[in-house]
Amino acid sequence: MTRHYFIVARDQTSLCEYLTRQFKSEENVAVFLDRRTGHDRRVAEGAGDTAERRSGDRRHQPFVDTQLRSLGYAMFRVQ
Repeated sequence: MTRHYFIVARDQTSLCEYLTRQFKSEENVAVFLDRRTGHDRRVAEGAGDTAERRSGDRRHQPFVDTQLRSLGYAMFRVQ
């Protein structure tokens, strides 16, 4: 079954609530408010400067960032 995921921009809480209501009866649709912050993993423990603690940030998705800025949400289909 194909699943659909909506990620909604933080400042679009009413849109998130609307999409949640619209798709509440759909088992294959999930709606999430964007929780990424970007600042919480920047400071390495014991280091005086800012450094990335992970080698790659799995939450950084340029497509999602662009969609959130332009539309207020991003939608994915996952099979």
